[in-house]
Amino acid sequence: MQLVQVLDVIERLLVASEHPDIVSVERYGTATEPWGPDVARNRAQGSIAGVKVTHASTSSALLNGRIAPNAVPVIAPSEVPPPSLRAPRLVMFVSQLLDVARPREFASWQLVSQPDGPSDLPYGIGIACADGTNMLLMCQSTGAMVGSEPSEEPFPDYVIPEGVKTCLQEVSAHRAAPA
Repeated sequence: MQLVQVLDVIERLLVASEHPDIVSVERYGTATEPWGPDVARNRAQGSIAGVKVTHASTSSALLNGRIAPNAVPVIAPSEVPPPSLRAPRLVMFVSQLLDVARPREFASWQLVSQPDGPSDLPYGIGIACADGTNMLLMCQSTGAMVGSEPSEEPFPDYVIPEGVKTCLQEVSAHRAAPA
């Protein structure tokens, strides 16, 4: 699979999640391959591509394709990080969406962190694609641009909707239909 195809799956899942804390999901960048690992390659590529999620607090989290050969598998914390930790929070949410949707394009996924980062929180997702390719999506975030992040879980009763299970099937069926 190519980076754009992996990002398509993630974007569709985030949109289908209808999470009340997510005010927008948008794509950015024009890269066709993951970013990294060296400066010369990055300059030749020209940009980084990913999915940007903007939250009700005006903070954002950016999940993008990376090459980070030393990413370390991380076990999901028992509790979702607070809203002030948007990057690991988004990564865990995307992993939950993948667990519900079980996209046939992906064979498996694993939460990861950078080797020099906090070892108890995920900052990325390693994805083994069904076609044998591997993709790494890493996340970074910005704080609230106006005001501050909520100190407590803003939507404790949120449940992933049934539409997450079928949102990818609609795309697959559309692609398979004769033109």
